[in-house]
Amino acid sequence: MAGPCQTVAGPVLSAPDPLQSAPTPWQRLPRRTLTIALSVLPLVALANVAVLVWSLGGIDLAGRLVAPGLLPVAGLVAFVPMLANSLRIALWSRFLGLGLGFREGLKVVTGTMVTDSITPSAAGGVPIKVLFLIGEGVPARRAATLISFQTAEDAVVLSSLAALCLGFSGFQLVDFIARQPDLVARIEADLASIGLILLGVSALIAGFGGALAAGLLGETLRARAAGLVRRGRGFAGHVVRDWLKVMRRGKGIALANLALALAQWLARFSIAGLVLAAFGQAWHPALYWLLQYLVQSISSVVPTPGGAGGAEAGFLLLFAPFVAASVLVAAMSTWRLIFFYLPLAGAALVFFLLQRTARLRAAAPDPLAADSAAPVAPQPAE
Repeated sequence: MAGPCQTVAGPVLSAPDPLQSAPTPWQRLPRRTLTIALSVLPLVALANVAVLVWSLGGIDLAGRLVAPGLLPVAGLVAFVPMLANSLRIALWSRFLGLGLGFREGLKVVTGTMVTDSITPSAAGGVPIKVLFLIGEGVPARRAATLISFQTAEDAVVLSSLAALCLGFSGFQLVDFIARQPDLVARIEADLASIGLILLGVSALIAGFGGALAAGLLGETLRARAAGLVRRGRGFAGHVVRDWLKVMRRGKGIALANLALALAQWLARFSIAGLVLAAFGQAWHPALYWLLQYLVQSISSVVPTPGGAGGAEAGFLLLFAPFVAASVLVAAMSTWRLIFFYLPLAGAALVFFLLQRTARLRAAAPDPLAADSAAPVAPQPAE
Protein backbone atom coordinates (compact mmCIF):
# COMPACT_ATOMS: atom_id res chain seq x y z
CA MET A 1 0.00 0.00 0.00
CA ALA A 2 1.26 3.41 -0.86
CA GLY A 3 2.38 5.74 1.87
CA PRO A 4 0.66 9.02 2.68
CA CYS A 5 3.08 11.05 0.67
CA GLN A 6 4.85 9.28 -2.15
CA THR A 7 7.35 10.90 -4.48
CA VAL A 8 8.40 9.80 -7.90
CA ALA A 9 12.10 9.18 -8.27
CA GLY A 10 13.68 11.59 -10.73
CA PRO A 11 16.18 10.65 -13.40
CA VAL A 12 19.53 9.45 -12.29
CA LEU A 13 21.92 12.41 -12.48
CA SER A 14 25.39 11.87 -13.81
CA ALA A 15 28.41 12.95 -11.86
CA PRO A 16 29.12 16.68 -12.10
CA ASP A 17 31.21 17.62 -15.06
CA PRO A 18 34.58 18.81 -13.79
CA LEU A 19 34.57 21.45 -16.53
CA GLN A 20 31.44 22.97 -14.93
CA SER A 21 32.90 23.08 -11.43
CA ALA A 22 34.15 26.17 -9.69
CA PRO A 23 36.56 28.09 -11.92
CA THR A 24 40.24 27.78 -11.18
CA PRO A 25 42.44 30.86 -10.67
CA TRP A 26 43.51 30.56 -14.33
CA GLN A 27 39.84 30.69 -15.38
CA ARG A 28 39.09 33.65 -13.11
CA LEU A 29 42.05 35.70 -14.38
CA PRO A 30 40.40 37.03 -17.58
CA ARG A 31 37.37 38.35 -15.66
CA ARG A 32 39.59 40.31 -13.25
CA THR A 33 41.54 41.80 -16.14
CA LEU A 34 38.35 42.60 -18.03
CA THR A 35 36.99 44.55 -15.07
CA ILE A 36 39.97 46.89 -15.35
CA ALA A 37 39.78 47.00 -19.14
CA LEU A 38 36.11 48.00 -19.22
CA SER A 39 36.86 50.80 -16.74
CA VAL A 40 39.87 52.18 -18.63
CA LEU A 41 38.43 51.83 -22.13
CA PRO A 42 36.20 54.97 -22.09
CA LEU A 43 39.09 57.15 -20.85
CA VAL A 44 41.45 55.90 -23.57
CA ALA A 45 38.81 56.40 -26.26
CA LEU A 46 38.15 59.96 -25.06
CA ALA A 47 41.88 60.71 -25.24
CA ASN A 48 41.94 59.59 -28.86
CA VAL A 49 38.90 61.75 -29.63
CA ALA A 50 40.80 64.69 -28.14
CA VAL A 51 43.71 63.98 -30.50
CA LEU A 52 41.28 63.91 -33.42
CA VAL A 53 39.76 67.27 -32.45
CA TRP A 54 43.22 68.79 -32.01
CA SER A 55 44.38 67.45 -35.38
CA LEU A 56 41.48 69.14 -37.13
CA GLY A 57 42.67 72.50 -35.82
CA GLY A 58 39.17 73.77 -35.14
CA ILE A 59 38.05 73.18 -38.74
CA ASP A 60 34.80 71.35 -39.30
CA LEU A 61 35.35 67.70 -40.15
CA ALA A 62 32.99 68.03 -43.12
CA GLY A 63 35.37 70.54 -44.63
CA ARG A 64 38.18 67.97 -44.68
CA LEU A 65 36.11 65.03 -45.89
CA VAL A 66 35.49 64.56 -49.59
CA ALA A 67 33.55 61.29 -49.44
CA PRO A 68 32.12 61.03 -45.89
CA GLY A 69 29.97 58.07 -46.89
CA LEU A 70 33.07 55.89 -46.90
CA LEU A 71 33.52 56.27 -43.14
CA PRO A 72 30.38 54.23 -42.25
CA VAL A 73 31.59 51.61 -44.73
CA ALA A 74 34.95 51.52 -42.96
CA GLY A 75 33.10 51.23 -39.64
CA LEU A 76 31.21 48.16 -40.87
CA VAL A 77 34.37 46.61 -42.32
CA ALA A 78 36.06 47.04 -38.92
CA PHE A 79 33.70 44.42 -37.44
CA VAL A 80 34.36 41.78 -40.12
CA PRO A 81 37.55 40.44 -38.44
CA MET A 82 35.76 39.91 -35.12
CA LEU A 83 32.92 37.96 -36.73
CA ALA A 84 35.18 35.96 -39.05
CA ASN A 85 37.50 35.00 -36.20
CA SER A 86 34.56 33.86 -34.07
CA LEU A 87 33.28 31.68 -36.91
CA ARG A 88 36.74 30.18 -37.37
CA ILE A 89 36.81 29.16 -33.70
CA ALA A 90 33.32 27.65 -33.99
CA LEU A 91 34.25 25.59 -37.06
CA TRP A 92 37.45 24.19 -35.55
CA SER A 93 35.62 23.54 -32.29
CA ARG A 94 33.01 21.50 -34.13
CA PHE A 95 35.74 19.50 -35.88
CA LEU A 96 37.55 18.81 -32.59
CA GLY A 97 34.33 18.08 -30.69
CA LEU A 98 34.82 20.90 -28.17
CA GLY A 99 31.19 21.99 -28.03
CA LEU A 100 31.80 25.68 -28.74
CA GLY A 101 29.39 27.39 -31.12
CA PHE A 102 29.48 30.81 -32.71
CA ARG A 103 28.24 32.45 -29.50
CA GLU A 104 31.05 30.94 -27.42
CA GLY A 105 33.61 31.76 -30.12
CA LEU A 106 32.36 35.36 -30.15
CA LYS A 107 32.73 35.49 -26.38
CA VAL A 108 36.33 34.28 -26.59
CA VAL A 109 37.21 36.77 -29.35
CA THR A 110 35.54 39.79 -27.75
CA GLY A 111 36.98 39.00 -24.33
CA THR A 112 40.44 38.69 -25.83
CA MET A 113 40.05 42.01 -27.66
CA VAL A 114 39.03 43.90 -24.53
CA THR A 115 41.75 42.32 -22.39
CA ASP A 116 44.36 43.03 -25.07
CA SER A 117 43.45 46.72 -24.90
CA ILE A 118 45.12 47.12 -21.49
CA THR A 119 48.00 44.69 -21.89
CA PRO A 120 51.26 45.46 -23.71
CA SER A 121 51.01 44.51 -27.38
CA ALA A 122 54.49 42.97 -27.18
CA ALA A 123 53.06 40.34 -24.79
CA GLY A 124 50.84 39.02 -27.58
CA GLY A 125 47.20 37.95 -27.46
CA VAL A 126 47.75 34.19 -27.67
CA PRO A 127 48.04 33.53 -23.89
CA ILE A 128 44.92 35.62 -23.26
CA LYS A 129 42.93 33.73 -25.89
CA VAL A 130 44.09 30.42 -24.42
CA LEU A 131 42.83 31.52 -20.99
CA PHE A 132 39.44 32.45 -22.41
CA LEU A 133 39.18 29.10 -24.20
CA ILE A 134 40.00 27.31 -20.94
CA GLY A 135 37.41 29.49 -19.22
CA GLU A 136 34.83 28.18 -21.72
CA GLY A 137 35.66 24.61 -20.69
CA VAL A 138 38.17 23.72 -23.42
CA PRO A 139 41.02 21.47 -22.18
CA ALA A 140 44.41 23.17 -22.27
CA ARG A 141 45.88 20.85 -24.91
CA ARG A 142 42.83 21.33 -27.14
CA ALA A 143 43.09 25.08 -26.71
CA ALA A 144 46.72 24.87 -27.82
CA THR A 145 45.67 22.81 -30.85
CA LEU A 146 43.02 25.33 -31.85
CA ILE A 147 45.46 28.23 -31.47
CA SER A 148 48.07 26.38 -33.53
CA PHE A 149 45.51 25.87 -36.32
CA GLN A 150 44.68 29.58 -36.41
CA THR A 151 48.33 30.61 -36.19
CA ALA A 152 49.20 28.46 -39.20
CA GLU A 153 46.26 29.83 -41.19
CA ASP A 154 47.19 33.41 -40.34
CA ALA A 155 50.81 32.87 -41.32
CA VAL A 156 49.85 31.42 -44.71
CA VAL A 157 47.28 34.14 -45.48
CA LEU A 158 49.35 37.11 -44.28
CA SER A 159 52.54 36.06 -46.03
CA SER A 160 50.64 35.42 -49.26
CA LEU A 161 48.76 38.73 -49.11
CA ALA A 162 51.93 40.65 -48.27
CA ALA A 163 53.74 39.15 -51.26
CA LEU A 164 50.81 39.88 -53.60
CA CYS A 165 50.41 43.45 -52.36
CA LEU A 166 54.14 44.03 -52.68
CA GLY A 167 53.99 42.94 -56.30
CA PHE A 168 50.75 44.76 -57.21
CA SER A 169 51.98 48.00 -55.65
CA GLY A 170 54.89 48.05 -58.06
CA PHE A 171 57.35 47.78 -55.17
CA GLN A 172 56.64 51.44 -54.30
CA LEU A 173 57.41 50.75 -50.65
CA VAL A 174 60.76 49.19 -51.55
CA ASP A 175 61.63 52.23 -53.68
CA PHE A 176 60.65 54.57 -50.85
CA ILE A 177 62.81 52.73 -48.32
CA ALA A 178 65.74 52.69 -50.74
CA ARG A 179 65.54 56.49 -51.00
CA GLN A 180 65.69 56.86 -47.20
CA PRO A 181 69.23 55.93 -46.09
CA ASP A 182 68.62 57.13 -42.53
CA LEU A 183 65.54 54.93 -42.25
CA VAL A 184 67.44 51.95 -43.65
CA ALA A 185 70.24 52.54 -41.15
CA ARG A 186 67.73 52.67 -38.26
CA ILE A 187 66.05 49.48 -39.45
CA GLU A 188 69.39 47.71 -39.70
CA ALA A 189 70.38 48.92 -36.22
CA ASP A 190 67.05 47.79 -34.77
CA LEU A 191 67.33 44.38 -36.41
CA ALA A 192 70.88 44.00 -35.09
CA SER A 193 69.71 44.91 -31.57
CA ILE A 194 66.85 42.44 -31.77
CA GLY A 195 69.25 39.76 -33.00
CA LEU A 196 71.64 40.39 -30.11
CA ILE A 197 68.78 40.27 -27.60
CA LEU A 198 67.51 36.98 -29.04
CA LEU A 199 71.02 35.57 -29.02
CA GLY A 200 71.52 36.58 -25.39
CA VAL A 201 68.18 35.12 -24.32
CA SER A 202 68.97 31.88 -26.17
CA ALA A 203 72.34 31.68 -24.44
CA LEU A 204 70.72 32.22 -21.03
CA ILE A 205 68.11 29.54 -21.68
CA ALA A 206 70.76 27.11 -22.91
CA GLY A 207 72.96 27.81 -19.88
CA PHE A 208 70.06 27.41 -17.47
CA GLY A 209 69.02 24.16 -19.15
CA GLY A 210 72.56 22.82 -18.99
CA ALA A 211 72.83 23.68 -15.30
CA LEU A 212 69.54 21.89 -14.61
CA ALA A 213 70.57 18.80 -16.57
CA ALA A 214 73.90 18.62 -14.71
CA GLY A 215 72.17 18.93 -11.34
CA LEU A 216 74.05 22.11 -10.43
CA LEU A 217 70.85 23.74 -9.15
CA GLY A 218 69.83 20.81 -6.94
CA GLU A 219 68.19 17.46 -7.48
CA THR A 220 64.74 18.71 -6.48
CA LEU A 221 64.70 21.39 -9.15
CA ARG A 222 66.16 18.93 -11.64
CA ALA A 223 63.38 16.42 -10.96
CA ARG A 224 60.70 19.08 -11.32
CA ALA A 225 62.21 20.25 -14.60
CA ALA A 226 62.28 16.67 -15.88
CA GLY A 227 58.61 16.31 -14.97
CA LEU A 228 57.76 19.48 -16.89
CA VAL A 229 59.68 18.21 -19.91
CA ARG A 230 57.76 14.92 -19.85
CA ARG A 231 54.48 16.75 -19.54
CA GLY A 232 55.44 19.06 -22.39
CA ARG A 233 56.28 16.11 -24.62
CA GLY A 234 52.93 14.51 -23.90
CA PHE A 235 51.21 17.82 -24.54
CA ALA A 236 53.02 18.21 -27.87
CA GLY A 237 52.13 14.62 -28.79
CA HIS A 238 48.42 15.37 -28.38
CA VAL A 239 48.72 18.45 -30.57
CA VAL A 240 50.56 16.47 -33.27
CA ARG A 241 47.82 13.82 -33.24
CA ASP A 242 45.19 16.54 -33.72
CA TRP A 243 47.14 17.86 -36.72
CA LEU A 244 47.31 14.35 -38.20
CA LYS A 245 43.56 14.11 -37.75
CA VAL A 246 43.18 17.28 -39.82
CA MET A 247 45.43 15.81 -42.53
CA ARG A 248 43.28 12.70 -42.71
CA ARG A 249 39.75 14.09 -42.69
CA GLY A 250 39.78 17.81 -42.02
CA LYS A 251 40.90 19.30 -45.32
CA GLY A 252 37.47 20.80 -46.05
CA ILE A 253 37.34 22.53 -42.67
CA ALA A 254 40.88 23.80 -43.19
CA LEU A 255 39.98 25.33 -46.58
CA ALA A 256 36.86 26.95 -45.12
CA ASN A 257 38.89 28.47 -42.30
CA LEU A 258 41.55 29.68 -44.75
CA ALA A 259 38.81 31.49 -46.69
CA LEU A 260 37.55 33.09 -43.47
CA ALA A 261 41.09 34.07 -42.51
CA LEU A 262 41.51 35.67 -45.94
CA ALA A 263 38.33 37.72 -45.44
CA GLN A 264 39.42 38.62 -41.90
CA TRP A 265 42.84 40.00 -42.85
CA LEU A 266 41.73 41.63 -46.09
CA ALA A 267 39.08 43.56 -44.19
CA ARG A 268 41.31 44.41 -41.23
CA PHE A 269 44.06 46.07 -43.23
CA SER A 270 41.80 47.75 -45.81
CA ILE A 271 40.40 50.29 -43.35
CA ALA A 272 43.22 52.79 -43.84
CA GLY A 273 42.56 52.90 -47.58
CA LEU A 274 38.85 53.60 -47.03
CA VAL A 275 39.62 56.37 -44.53
CA LEU A 276 42.17 58.02 -46.82
CA ALA A 277 39.73 57.81 -49.75
CA ALA A 278 37.14 59.56 -47.56
CA PHE A 279 39.65 62.41 -47.14
CA GLY A 280 40.04 62.68 -50.92
CA GLN A 281 43.30 60.76 -51.30
CA ALA A 282 43.84 58.44 -54.26
CA TRP A 283 43.14 54.88 -53.16
CA HIS A 284 45.93 52.37 -53.78
CA PRO A 285 44.48 49.16 -52.27
CA ALA A 286 47.60 47.00 -52.46
CA LEU A 287 49.99 49.68 -51.21
CA TYR A 288 47.74 50.86 -48.38
CA TRP A 289 47.03 47.27 -47.27
CA LEU A 290 50.77 46.59 -47.10
CA LEU A 291 51.46 49.84 -45.25
CA GLN A 292 48.78 49.16 -42.65
CA TYR A 293 50.12 45.63 -42.19
CA LEU A 294 53.55 47.13 -41.46
CA VAL A 295 52.00 49.68 -39.07
CA GLN A 296 50.34 46.84 -37.18
CA SER A 297 53.63 44.93 -37.08
CA ILE A 298 55.37 47.97 -35.60
CA SER A 299 52.70 48.54 -32.97
CA SER A 300 52.71 44.85 -31.99
CA VAL A 301 56.24 45.14 -30.57
CA VAL A 302 55.59 48.38 -28.69
CA PRO A 303 55.34 47.67 -24.92
CA THR A 304 52.24 49.85 -24.42
CA PRO A 305 48.58 48.83 -23.97
CA GLY A 306 47.05 48.24 -27.37
CA GLY A 307 50.22 49.46 -29.06
CA ALA A 308 49.30 53.05 -28.16
CA GLY A 309 51.80 55.49 -29.58
CA GLY A 310 53.48 52.93 -31.81
CA ALA A 311 50.47 52.60 -34.13
CA GLU A 312 50.09 56.36 -34.52
CA ALA A 313 53.83 56.94 -35.08
CA GLY A 314 54.04 54.07 -37.55
CA PHE A 315 51.08 55.42 -39.53
CA LEU A 316 52.56 58.91 -39.75
CA LEU A 317 55.97 57.56 -40.74
CA LEU A 318 54.91 55.07 -43.40
CA PHE A 319 51.96 56.92 -44.95
CA ALA A 320 53.63 60.36 -45.07
CA PRO A 321 55.27 59.87 -48.51
CA PHE A 322 51.95 58.86 -50.09
CA VAL A 323 49.39 61.12 -48.34
CA ALA A 324 48.93 64.90 -48.42
CA ALA A 325 50.36 66.53 -45.30
CA SER A 326 47.19 68.60 -44.81
CA VAL A 327 45.08 65.54 -44.02
CA LEU A 328 47.67 63.08 -42.69
CA VAL A 329 47.16 63.64 -38.94
CA ALA A 330 43.37 63.92 -39.23
CA ALA A 331 43.25 60.74 -41.31
CA MET A 332 45.51 58.97 -38.80
CA SER A 333 43.25 59.86 -35.86
CA THR A 334 40.12 58.85 -37.77
CA TRP A 335 41.75 55.59 -38.81
CA ARG A 336 42.77 54.83 -35.23
CA LEU A 337 39.24 55.44 -33.98
CA ILE A 338 37.65 53.22 -36.62
CA PHE A 339 40.36 50.55 -36.73
CA PHE A 340 40.88 50.11 -32.99
CA TYR A 341 38.41 51.89 -30.72
CA LEU A 342 35.16 51.30 -32.64
CA PRO A 343 35.45 47.49 -32.75
CA LEU A 344 36.87 47.54 -29.23
CA ALA A 345 33.80 49.37 -27.92
CA GLY A 346 31.58 46.93 -29.82
CA ALA A 347 33.52 43.97 -28.40
CA ALA A 348 33.11 45.32 -24.86
CA LEU A 349 29.34 45.68 -25.33
CA VAL A 350 28.96 42.23 -26.92
CA PHE A 351 31.05 40.56 -24.23
CA PHE A 352 29.04 42.27 -21.48
CA LEU A 353 25.77 41.08 -23.02
CA LEU A 354 27.06 37.53 -23.46
CA GLN A 355 28.32 37.44 -19.88
CA ARG A 356 24.99 38.77 -18.62
CA THR A 357 23.06 36.16 -20.63
CA ALA A 358 25.30 33.39 -19.29
CA ARG A 359 24.76 34.53 -15.70
CA LEU A 360 20.98 34.66 -16.17
CA ARG A 361 20.95 31.17 -17.64
CA ALA A 362 23.07 29.84 -14.78
CA ALA A 363 20.76 31.42 -12.19
CA ALA A 364 17.55 30.15 -13.83
CA PRO A 365 16.05 27.06 -12.12
CA ASP A 366 16.20 23.77 -13.98
CA PRO A 367 12.60 22.76 -14.86
CA LEU A 368 13.55 19.07 -15.11
CA ALA A 369 15.00 19.10 -11.61
CA ALA A 370 11.91 20.88 -10.29
CA ASP A 371 9.56 18.35 -11.90
CA SER A 372 11.53 15.39 -10.57
CA ALA A 373 11.28 16.72 -7.01
CA ALA A 374 7.54 17.52 -7.18
CA PRO A 375 5.47 15.39 -4.76
CA VAL A 376 2.76 13.08 -6.11
CA ALA A 377 -0.75 13.33 -4.70
CA PRO A 378 -1.54 10.62 -2.09
CA GLN A 379 -3.25 7.52 -3.48
CA PRO A 380 -6.35 6.19 -1.65
CA ALA A 381 -5.98 2.84 0.07
CA GLU A 382 -7.72 -0.11 -1.56
